[in-house]
Amino acid sequence: MKKIKLLAWAFAALVGMSGCGDFGDLTVDPNNPSSPETRFLFTRACMDVYTFAYNDNYNPWTQLFPQYLSERQNIQYSNFALQDFDTRAYYYRILQNLKEIITLNTDEATMNESYVLQLGSNNNQIAVARTLRAYYFMHLTDVLGMIPYSEALLGEEGNFTPKYDTQEEIYTDLDKELTEAYAQFEDGGDFNTTYDILYGGDIAKWKKLNASLRMMMAIKLSDVAPQTGQERFARAYADGGMTDNEDALVYNFVNEETNQNPLYDNMIVGARRDFAPSKTILDQLIAYNDPRLEAYADPNSEGQYEGVPFGILQSDISNYQDCAVFDPRYYEAQNTPITIISPSHILLIQAEAAVRGWIDASQAENFYRQGIQASFGQYSDVIDDSDFAPYYAQPEIAFTGSDQEKIEKIAMQRWLANFMQDGVEAWSDWRRLNVPKIYPGVSASISHIPYRRIYYPDDYSTNMANYEAAIAAQGADSFETRVWWDVADND
Repeated sequence: MKKIKLLAWAFAALVGMSGCGDFGDLTVDPNNPSSPETRFLFTRACMDVYTFAYNDNYNPWTQLFPQYLSERQNIQYSNFALQDFDTRAYYYRILQNLKEIITLNTDEATMNESYVLQLGSNNNQIAVARTLRAYYFMHLTDVLGMIPYSEALLGEEGNFTPKYDTQEEIYTDLDKELTEAYAQFEDGGDFNTTYDILYGGDIAKWKKLNASLRMMMAIKLSDVAPQTGQERFARAYADGGMTDNEDALVYNFVNEETNQNPLYDNMIVGARRDFAPSKTILDQLIAYNDPRLEAYADPNSEGQYEGVPFGILQSDISNYQDCAVFDPRYYEAQNTPITIISPSHILLIQAEAAVRGWIDASQAENFYRQGIQASFGQYSDVIDDSDFAPYYAQPEIAFTGSDQEKIEKIAMQRWLANFMQDGVEAWSDWRRLNVPKIYPGVSASISHIPYRRIYYPDDYSTNMANYEAAIAAQGADSFETRVWWDVADND
């Protein structure tokens, strides 16, 4: 109940926290309070972190693009008919809140006010806000490529037509921002345990997320700017990313309709079951004798793990009504949490970096093993420690072969581990490494999984000159255009 009330307060923070008083001053704008409380601003900014894992039941594209899910009621989204990506709420709500937190903790006129310090020390608030801000911007640019960044959120200064920065420029500045934020964290400084709904005020975990984000960005430079990627990765690795499942970035939904688990809403409240684990991933798990199969899905009425083929024709839907379904761990309760970034993902990124010689190459297999074990550990209720040895002994899994073959095995394990987690990262891995081999279904009019999403018209309709400049620099506004770091041939 305490958390439900907290989230209700956070919603209120979006529209103003100063109240109307006795109506004595009608010139006060209730939507722009003179004393915004950073604790509410921050909680609200945290409430959308899960959208890059499972965004909603309308079009859960973050799980459809890496082909983790298939549609089992109506073929509407797995045919890739809808490609634009609306970023408005990320800017006006989330990123604006984080900017306000940084400003309030930097401005000498407000930094020592009680309505600011209730969230924590100035330095920790700034460092956490910069880290979370980078998390959002990294995902937005990985989805679209060029986006408003350096001139974004400058409406108060009169700039309503921000330029679109290149992804290279954004990545460079995000690495700087995260590096500076890491140095700004105060281990002994406070951060509110109640209003930090992600890590409960644990600064050590925020620091691990910070370093992990830098590694996630740096590894994507392996083809386009390997020397820069190696330098950035080595610094982030030295600072220390996630290593234990307790470090994972997890979003905890609550027992409240306005902030409930989306799959619970679809499968329990709506009794619709629009989506199911795809045949693509279930068949791969079966081929590998992978114990995660029982953690990801429940079998059909005949005890078979038959997944729904991806992007089938609407006329074929009736053939797959008795299919494997989600394991209840993903939707069984209104407050069922969702893991977004796991230590498994970061350890397997470190394994790739080691194979590339960016960090100690002798540790490559150790990171690979630890990454798989960390993924198994997320499902310890159905996977025993004894399951690892026979799994790892399989030739398809064992860390053998050329460096390229090892990287492909690492990429496959990242894809398997990221099921129902950070789908944008899984899609980015595919774009860069072409692992696994996935293709659109028969209902699609395109020949490959999209390389990017398309700008949402309302995002640029009043900023057409800068939109057109971005298109001229980056390429056509279509799923055929690749983002900056994607130079691989995935055809």
